[in-house]
Amino acid sequence: MKKKVLIVALSAVMAIGMSVGLTGCGSGSSSGGSGKTVTLHFASSQGTTHVWYKEAKKFKENVEKDSDGTIKVALEFGGVDGSDKDTAEGVQSGTIDMYIGSTVGFDTSVPKIGFVNLPYFINSYDKVDKLIYNGWVGETIKKDAEDAGFKILGLTDCDFRWLSTKKKLVKSAADLKGLKMRVPESPMFVNFFKNMGAKPTTMAFTEVPSALQQGTIDGQDNGPTLSYPNGLQQFNKYWVKSNHSFASAVVAMNPDSWSKLSKDQQEVLQKNVDEYCENIKTGLRAEVKEDEKKMVEEDNCKVIEPTAQLKADMKKAAYKVWRDKKVTKTFDQDAVKRMLKEADLN
Repeated sequence: MKKKVLIVALSAVMAIGMSVGLTGCGSGSSSGGSGKTVTLHFASSQGTTHVWYKEAKKFKENVEKDSDGTIKVALEFGGVDGSDKDTAEGVQSGTIDMYIGSTVGFDTSVPKIGFVNLPYFINSYDKVDKLIYNGWVGETIKKDAEDAGFKILGLTDCDFRWLSTKKKLVKSAADLKGLKMRVPESPMFVNFFKNMGAKPTTMAFTEVPSALQQGTIDGQDNGPTLSYPNGLQQFNKYWVKSNHSFASAVVAMNPDSWSKLSKDQQEVLQKNVDEYCENIKTGLRAEVKEDEKKMVEEDNCKVIEPTAQLKADMKKAAYKVWRDKKVTKTFDQDAVKRMLKEADLN
């Protein structure tokens, strides 16, 4: 009788132990996450004056509130984790949980998505919304990035590139002839400006203000949301809203960091990233208009729409780049073929 009681007691203890063990293994969500409190390190090379950061503060607050405090967000903006390249590689390796960065920079970690930055491919907000946020370009970016080891939570705005010079308004390629234009260290932009007759000069963006001031370069091609906060309008008084290239932004996450979240936590994070991306679009597009107004009214800059001749010249110069296999060899070849076909360049 005593042996029977002992066996029953041991069975009960084992059952309790198994129950406790299963509870400790996870929350039972399909994601396999535990639902325990986690801290997500959210990084960017952009500083605290940028719309990305301003909206990230709201994002942090909302995520922490909606998750009942089980997700903490540590904002690491201003390049504390290094350059765009460094930060993207950190997410890829898992030393950083998530980041927001431009496709110019992200393409160093995912070369296949470089096609989206090709000059004169996406040159209006209508095309941005149609092709990136609601079309095949955005889907291709996500697929190529996830194949390279990223979890893409969202896509949003960065900025269009404009032409700005110290000496005169650019109304055609002829006006660029011989001008030393600062461009990113990228064959596509170097070749584009060569095709336009300029003398492209590559340098880090941090060197641009002093280079303009000292006359080392005659102009540059960043948009207003990057140019104005860095005071480039003090040295460049002539601006053309050329929109010759658009850089979207990715909100990318390390897949392991994502999988450690419970299903509920994943839903909270995704919902708030969706809102974050929409708020950035609204905020950045409004800021472009505000910065343009300040440049005209406060700094006496001249800002014009591109002439029909300049548009034609940019398209001709860009199409030469699209056909240059040395430039496009690392890009998603299906995407390049589709671009060429849709532009009737095959």
